[in-house]
Amino acid sequence: MTFRLNPLALALVPLMLGGTAWAQDNIVRVGYTQVQPNSSASDATGPFLLQPNSGVSLTVKDQSTLFFSYARKLDDRLEVELAMGLPPTHDIAAKLNPAIVPGYIVSAYQGQTIAKIRQFAPTVFLNYSFGDSNSALRPFVGVGVNYTKFDKRSSTNIGNSLNGGPTDIQLSDSWGLAAQVGLDYRINDKWSIHGSVATARVKTTLTATTAGAARVMDITFHPVVLTVAAGYRF
Repeated sequence: MTFRLNPLALALVPLMLGGTAWAQDNIVRVGYTQVQPNSSASDATGPFLLQPNSGVSLTVKDQSTLFFSYARKLDDRLEVELAMGLPPTHDIAAKLNPAIVPGYIVSAYQGQTIAKIRQFAPTVFLNYSFGDSNSALRPFVGVGVNYTKFDKRSSTNIGNSLNGGPTDIQLSDSWGLAAQVGLDYRINDKWSIHGSVATARVKTTLTATTAGAARVMDITFHPVVLTVAAGYRF
């Protein structure tokens, strides 16, 4: 029997361990986050498309959602944080090159929402805080691992029209490095305000299948995730 180690599971080990060597501080954060995907996609390839430059691509739009995380303090400067959120659903808009795609198609579909996808993206960070532990305001930096899964994928009526019929959409999962910077403002021994800007390396392959014909494109995200949250220490 072969066992495979899951990188996110390994990163979560410090959150599940206890011990007197660690400061017994736990922090729960709840707030608001805006996800700016900053996506770039290759031209679609597949049946009935010009190869290799079809002029048919897409862009993923911004979305906001509820943020929550759990952090465990290791000492006065280090903490391990599992950052998540209510999975947001993003609109996917058509991006057509008018130099390649016929003008009437560009007029009908350019910028229109052709699909919707929901993304679930838990991220584990190791955060390092600067300044004295008694300071009310402390900047921090964090590095970690992100896992992104795309689910609840659906093609809109406009997307089905562009593709020539009902279309099934699949996107591959992504693992990548993540980083964040931010500020924590301590109100008292229990409550704090947390603000951060995070990013991660996210890549996926989208496959859109219509009547057995599959079109494929690679999507790279350069996300900027802006978060403001209230923290409670216990």
